[in-house]
Amino acid sequence: MMNFKSILVFTYVIYAVMMMYISRFGFNMYLNNLGTLFLLSLMILDIRKNVLSRIGFWGLWMFSVLHSIGACWLYSFVPYNEWITSLFNFDLDLFFGFQRNQYDRLVHFLFGLLLLQATKDLITKKFNFTPVQALFVAFLCIQVFSMLYEFFEWGISVFASERISENYNGQQGDVWDAHKDMALAMLGSIFSFLFLRIGVRYTKENKLVKIIK
Repeated sequence: MMNFKSILVFTYVIYAVMMMYISRFGFNMYLNNLGTLFLLSLMILDIRKNVLSRIGFWGLWMFSVLHSIGACWLYSFVPYNEWITSLFNFDLDLFFGFQRNQYDRLVHFLFGLLLLQATKDLITKKFNFTPVQALFVAFLCIQVFSMLYEFFEWGISVFASERISENYNGQQGDVWDAHKDMALAMLGSIFSFLFLRIGVRYTKENKLVKIIK
């Protein structure tokens, strides 16, 4: 019988295949979905190793789902505004005055928000840190991962054709794209850090109450 992690991975595979099937971007879409395969491999590996907590795995799964949407629409062409307008009769881009597709910004923010717990789980497994120490190191790791990914995109810009690099990186003409992406990842990880820090403190207080009783 499948556990909840296996069920989530199974649904993710079906979902990712459906997203690729309805995509109209061909080769560039497959290139962008290399990240999808990487995230899927992490989830499958965790089913075997069982390192991630329930919250950590949920965060990894949710980020993977949102990444798949971006990958299949090359991030720059995700029709989020059309979806929101159709569902809620609300023009998000017009309301905020957005001049570019903002979906990639959202995913960079969620990178920090959703993956901090999974990173903390890995650090806790590998090193003899206290929960607070592991959380702080995980926060720093998110910033490093975010920076390394921007270096990776820089490498694509240098070595790949202009068309491929633009389709993959999705800068949309913004020369400060990498800086904004890293800043948003940091902002998301700050929110997640504060939420998880409260959780660590709450757990400690509960343990103290049990000892006193």
